[in-house]
Amino acid sequence: MSARWNATARVHYVSGLLLAAHFLFICVLKVQAGTIWQLLWFCHMSLAFAAVGFLTRSKLLKATALTNILVVHSLWIVDFVSGYTTGIFPFAFSSYVTDLNIWNWVASLHHLFLLPLLLWSFCKDREYPREAWLTSATTLVVVMLACRSLLSPEQNVNYAYYIPDSLQISGLAALNQLPGDFYLLGVHATANLVGFLPAVVALSAIARIARRFGDAAKLSATTDVS
Repeated sequence: MSARWNATARVHYVSGLLLAAHFLFICVLKVQAGTIWQLLWFCHMSLAFAAVGFLTRSKLLKATALTNILVVHSLWIVDFVSGYTTGIFPFAFSSYVTDLNIWNWVASLHHLFLLPLLLWSFCKDREYPREAWLTSATTLVVVMLACRSLLSPEQNVNYAYYIPDSLQISGLAALNQLPGDFYLLGVHATANLVGFLPAVVALSAIARIARRFGDAAKLSATTDVS
């Protein structure tokens, strides 16, 4: 048990270091390009949460990052694979990568590997902290308010001001019709209903299934020893 725990701990620590290195790589690129404000994108915040979560073995931080990205990154991956295999980006979430140079293309790869890594760790933990959804929702509020306070409509990080034409296929552009600050409320409500809630339901179910398999495996091992 001790050797297995040590191996798992090492994997988590190395994963945390790699995620932190990738986040720092993104930071360097943004600083060099004079676009450090792009670090406020929710996906970058989630990458940072995941890095700290792996380094500290915090189930809450990892589950929060997973709640943040489960739906969006799943769609991003489908969109990316479709775009590179058929030339069609059905959701237009990842089509921007075709215009990136090699370094920024590499920086965007966390959209591909972060979700599988977090799911692997989640299945190992077999627990969904109740505070994860609240942490995700609170983080989104803070980040969106920061974007509205510090950034301009031209920068529009996290679509804090409007939904761009490129995403109209998703139907989210209807939020642009909301007046004033009601737009932010609409974005937050949509993120919770379409993004966070399905993630909470799915992850809670996965945790229950993983625990059942784990308990069954322990029972089988105990029976074999007996």
